[in-house]
Amino acid sequence: MNKQAIRSRNLLAAPTRIEPAFDDAAGIHALVAKGSPYKTLSAVHRNPEMTSGGWFRNFWALGGKVVFEGAEPYFYNSRFIAAAKQSFQAEIIRPVAMMTNFNLPAPEAPAHLDLPFFRGIQNREVPSWMLAPMGYSNLFHEWAIPVASAITWFYEGEGGEFEYWPNGLDGPSLTERPPYTNRSVLADNEYMYHRVGAIGAREEQKRFEGLDYHATLNLTASNMWEVREGEQVVEQYAYGQVRLSILWKAYCFRSQQEADSYDDHSHDLTADMVVDIFCQDLTRRGIAHQAPTDLVGDKAWHEVITSTYSAPQGAAAY
Repeated sequence: MNKQAIRSRNLLAAPTRIEPAFDDAAGIHALVAKGSPYKTLSAVHRNPEMTSGGWFRNFWALGGKVVFEGAEPYFYNSRFIAAAKQSFQAEIIRPVAMMTNFNLPAPEAPAHLDLPFFRGIQNREVPSWMLAPMGYSNLFHEWAIPVASAITWFYEGEGGEFEYWPNGLDGPSLTERPPYTNRSVLADNEYMYHRVGAIGAREEQKRFEGLDYHATLNLTASNMWEVREGEQVVEQYAYGQVRLSILWKAYCFRSQQEADSYDDHSHDLTADMVVDIFCQDLTRRGIAHQAPTDLVGDKAWHEVITSTYSAPQGAAAY
């Protein structure tokens, strides 16, 4: 495939504000109730070492397929698809994932990028920790898949603003603030820095840092949220006091040619290519390294890659 046909990742797609995001907001809340109870972020991703705090999640769609019955009309949201076409100047939009996120009181998060998507490379081909350095390195933009991310909020509580930098961290930021009612921003979150502000009252923000891996968030018949550790109710919140966000992601192809090259794998990365490209750049920089024999277990490789290709100071990758 002609490299010039691959979209340059140095040019961010323009963020688009969408309000209302969904025609049937009541249906969203019905699905939220249906999905209760919710697992912690670390439990959903089966990673006990991941810090969940007061963060719970559930997937409505994965790998381009709806996995939560009833989410179909929201996954194929025509407003998101139209906005993605315009923002990314794309002919073909393929919804790929959708999830609900529930956040309890917590300190503000650092500015960060979402984990990028690359042709031929997902978590199975390379360990997930390599994806963020691949993005920060600027070495793999030729294989980056443009991804539209639409975040929709429902929240009436304190804090929890969404701040984003459409022109890079050196430029001015924009902020969306609650109360949120069916409001969305569609943007290039794999390459646009963004963050969530502190949620809830200051004295409550560190309350859930030690929350049990197996804790759950439960919606009661009286429309109250209960945080439970086993059978013990740790805390209760009114429905609108838990920050709900719904994240939708879609691949954006500028042309049928781009989509075809993704489908036929004619312009894919491989794990060996990733290692070779990193090694060539490390050699150019004069950084001592050794190609890994085990991508997952080579601690020296992990250290040199994560220390060399990291987020700018004050930013992080999620």
